[in-house]
Amino acid sequence: MKSTSARIASVMYDAAKSSWHGVVEFFAPGLPGSLAIPVRLEGPGNVPHERLVCAMMREAQYRGIGH
Repeated sequence: MKSTSARIASVMYDAAKSSWHGVVEFFAPGLPGSLAIPVRLEGPGNVPHERLVCAMMREAQYRGIGH
């Protein structure tokens, strides 16, 4: 998809499973609405915000746009 924009719609940390759960929404011209991709990443609860956002975006792109 060209000219897409994205945002992290929701994110939460599951301490019991040591994993992050979130939804990344992609917006693009021609789509009737956003494309919401759920993501789950394993890792500690103290991941720096910038790294978490980048990892969620990569995973969402892989899951929703790349395949």
